[in-house]
Amino acid sequence: MKKGRMVRSGVASLGRHKLRTFFMTLGTLIGVTALTVVVAYGRGTQDAVLDNVKRMFGGSSITLMAGGGGDRSGHRSGGSTTTLTLDDLDAIAAEVPEIEVFDPFLMLGGLDVVVGGESEAIVVEGHSENHEIVWNRGVSSGSYFGREDVERSARVAVVGERLVAEWFGGEDPIGEFVRIRNSPFEVIGVLDPRGIDPHGVDRDREIHVPITTAMRRLANIDYITTAKLSIDESADLDAVVLRIADVLRPRHSLGPREPNDFHMFTSVQVEKLVKSGSRVFTLFLPLIAGISIIVGGIVVANLMLMSVNDRRAEIGLRKAVGAKRRDISAQFLFESTVVTGLGGLLALGLGYVVLRAIGGVSSIARNMGDAEAEAAARVPLGLPWEVAAIGIGVAIAVGLLAGVAPARRAANLDPVETLR
Repeated sequence: MKKGRMVRSGVASLGRHKLRTFFMTLGTLIGVTALTVVVAYGRGTQDAVLDNVKRMFGGSSITLMAGGGGDRSGHRSGGSTTTLTLDDLDAIAAEVPEIEVFDPFLMLGGLDVVVGGESEAIVVEGHSENHEIVWNRGVSSGSYFGREDVERSARVAVVGERLVAEWFGGEDPIGEFVRIRNSPFEVIGVLDPRGIDPHGVDRDREIHVPITTAMRRLANIDYITTAKLSIDESADLDAVVLRIADVLRPRHSLGPREPNDFHMFTSVQVEKLVKSGSRVFTLFLPLIAGISIIVGGIVVANLMLMSVNDRRAEIGLRKAVGAKRRDISAQFLFESTVVTGLGGLLALGLGYVVLRAIGGVSSIARNMGDAEAEAAARVPLGLPWEVAAIGIGVAIAVGLLAGVAPARRAANLDPVETLR
């Protein structure tokens, strides 16, 4: 049988059985749509999280945290402590030359902040004048506080842009005052937008004050909880971690067998952790979507077997006039592949529409102030060519696999029996 005639015959057969063709296409359409949406959204989510992590922990850095009880490498095993101080950071910087700059960090969650007579619980963070360098986040207007503000525990504040929109109607807040725990703080700057961090916290609804102000005026403590250290790019991070531990252990009067009362993690460890956590998007969810593809393939195979039974006379007649087994087999493989390929193409279009719809709904909710929608809206939603190629490839593979059994059955039919 000539290839052109086989194609025309296959297309005509699919056209004659429109309902059967529709259900075969639908089975592939649902499965491939689920696969492409999950893979595209998962990849976008991973890229968004990694981008956020790189902005927060980018470059060569070490995050030092109070509490732990780990080994000399600083790895945590549990517990908490209040022994990490600003003097510790000065000592580390003096004895570990690979440290270029550091920023102590104290988070005070849910402090009462009063603006215009209305009170609201807001996250307040204490930082040093090095925050802009260490965390790669500056201000969009005004200025960040400086060394002098830190030294004198000044009551100045830098606020997130979402708070500016809520409290000041988007007007310039520089020079305005907010009350934090009944103490007036002058707004001197607006933080660059950052969005939702990997922990789901809206970084545009926070207030930064000098670290000493947070410790003495707001929390009344003499210790810190965290510090981020920027390290020379050429340095061995693991070796630096060990050197920092060697500085801190004697300062904290820890014996040879006592565990650390601090722990550390590096930017490399953070990135590995994020990639490991993203496996749910890159592996497990696609596997779940693959179940629907398998179901679609079973539907296609069963409907093709029904088609073989309904066309026994046609198959017998073609064999009687000279059609070979491979011709009959090729025609049924062609029909199943065309149907699933068409389903795959439609699935790409439907998947694109679904992704755009998700982005549209997320943007609307974001404008309404939904923090979770803020995170979803920042996920780059598109249909990369790799994902499209996977979708089409899977659809064609399903067609070929689903058509094998029907094609063999059709090819093995006895023309004498079928023409009786």
